Amino acid sequence: MEVKTYDPKKVTISLNGRAITGFAQDGVVTLTHNEDIVTPTVGAQGDVTYSENANNSGNAALPLMSTSASLPYIRDLCARRKPIRLSISDANDADAIQVNEENCRILKMPDAPRGKEETTVTANIYIPDLNYR
Repeated sequence: MEVKTYDPKKVTISLNGRAITGFAQDGVVTLTHNEDIVTPTVGAQGDVTYSENANNSGNAALPLMSTSASLPYIRDLCARRKPIRLSISDANDADAIQVNEENCRILKMPDAPRGKEETTVTANIYIPDLNYR
C-alpha cells in the first residue's frame, strides 16, 4: 500500500515576487483551465474527429482569510491594472507542480467583507497561458 503525505506549507505563491500569506481554511490555490483542450465531434455514422483547442488560458483562485496581510497588496495590484507575474510552487512529493507565468491579471477587486467573524475572500487571477511544470 502506498501512503502519501500532503503538507499545505509546501505550497508557496508569489505575485510579482512577493509571497502571498494568510490563506483560508479552504486551501491555498485552485488552478483551472478555462476551456477543454479538445472538442470531440461525432458524425452520423459514428466517426470521431477531435478539434484541438489553442486556448490554454486559465485561472488561479486564491482563497484568503479576510484578515490576510496580502489582501491590501492584491487590491493595490488590481487597482494598478497592470500585468503581474504569478509563481506557484508545490514541493509535495505527490503531484508536485510549478507554475511561473507572466502577463497575468487580477480579474476584479477582491471583496471586502466586514462582519462578526473573518470570512474567505477569493482573489481570481487570469493566466493567459497556464502551463504546469
